[in-house]
Amino acid sequence: MNVSLSTHLFAFHDLDEAILSLYSRYGFSLAEIWAMPPHFPYGDAPAADAVAERMAFHGIRVASVHAPLYPDVRTYRKDRWYSLSSVDEAHRVESVAVTARTAGWLSRHGGGTVVLHTSFPAGQWYPHRWGAFLSSMNELLDAVPAGVRFAVENTPVDSGQTSIILDIVDRYPADRVGVCLDIGHAHIQENAVSAVRAAASRLIHVHASDNHGEKDEHLVPGKGAIPWNGVAKALVETGFDGPFTVELRDYTRGENPTYGGFDQILSDCRASLDRMFRETP
Repeated sequence: MNVSLSTHLFAFHDLDEAILSLYSRYGFSLAEIWAMPPHFPYGDAPAADAVAERMAFHGIRVASVHAPLYPDVRTYRKDRWYSLSSVDEAHRVESVAVTARTAGWLSRHGGGTVVLHTSFPAGQWYPHRWGAFLSSMNELLDAVPAGVRFAVENTPVDSGQTSIILDIVDRYPADRVGVCLDIGHAHIQENAVSAVRAAASRLIHVHASDNHGEKDEHLVPGKGAIPWNGVAKALVETGFDGPFTVELRDYTRGENPTYGGFDQILSDCRASLDRMFRETP
């Protein structure tokens, strides 16, 4: 399985030498960029291209980019989140523009997958927000070169279930649009193993983190309640060959941090992944 590490773990840090050297140290050659400024400066082309150069120097291939969710990672609780399903047309158009800009960067640096959130709220999302999201998808497909695919992610609300995501992606060609199954989200909202099997025909990307079934904790796999052996077995049996992207939270922060540093988190993560895949038939 192609294991990738999301830079979500390092969201409050620049993608500098100290961070990027962790990839090879813990056996990750693929990355997903969490495209939120200033962590990833997609709006500054020279600075964003410099990130690509540094990653290539460290032998890291960018397999995917998570589309921007907010203008600045440091103040995201205060800023207006980007939404491809916004019924405010100016906001929707702006959200399409920042997503297209990020996808254009990925296209220039080898192509890959852009992960999208629908941003559907828990209620009152159909038909207007649904229609807005389809409009955004159509515009992105027209604007972004064919070397980039879009993966629509399930979210832990009723309107983000796997069946809803499949209803969206089935409207588009498989070579341009597929499903990103977030295992943690599926564990909160539905059944993670069943979600893998349901999404299999259009599954092109996986987000992997653990939780206890109540909130999106982004724990190291094995530290929560997700049945990872069952998930891994289902992925193998359904023939999934896309990136299995570990998307962790920075638990080195705060007054009583769980970990003393990134080395501890990634050592824990690598041991868990090795055990999981070793135990998978």
